[in-house]
Amino acid sequence: MPSHQLHTRHERRFDQNRFVYPVLSRRSRGISIGVNLNPDKICNFDCIYCQVDRTRQSETRFVEFDALIAELGEMLDFVSSGEIYETEKFRDTPPELRRLNDMAFSGDGEPTTYKNFDELIAACAEVKRVRGLDDVKMVLITNASMFHRPHVERGLAILDVNNGEIWAKLEAGTAEYFKLIDRTPIAFQQILHNIAAAARVRP
Repeated sequence: MPSHQLHTRHERRFDQNRFVYPVLSRRSRGISIGVNLNPDKICNFDCIYCQVDRTRQSETRFVEFDALIAELGEMLDFVSSGEIYETEKFRDTPPELRRLNDMAFSGDGEPTTYKNFDELIAACAEVKRVRGLDDVKMVLITNASMFHRPHVERGLAILDVNNGEIWAKLEAGTAEYFKLIDRTPIAFQQILHNIAAAARVRP
């Protein structure tokens, strides 16, 4: 399969996993391990372009902490060993993209809405650390709506010391366009403040 088609395959399930899934990421130029903290598909934005099908409920409604951590460990081993490239989905991955770049917290909603966000980030960092995968990034893909919450601030601090990156989206230059695109009751100014505050800590 051509690599441009591989880049479009972002299924949330892989084998029997419910929370962790591998993606050939165009942005990271390698394998990104997705961690879905919103299997209930709940999000505090309702973006007009969102591809998540919220007309059907997933079988798994809540994050099962221990199961997620177990899946992550198995997936890190599966990708870093190279076994993933023996599967039908990934066997056509070009040699230059056969690298484990990151674990990305995104999925079917806003990951920072997860109530134990800081504890889960810490546990995922430990899974990575015990395997000696310090070079593997921890990427948070976020709408930046919850950065001001204490448990999220703690989680971001854990990312900082574990090769973490924050990919915060800002899709509008005005409050009116923000409401049109992201369709959320959260104030545009709150998003701007949260992104600016996070950037001041991480210049």
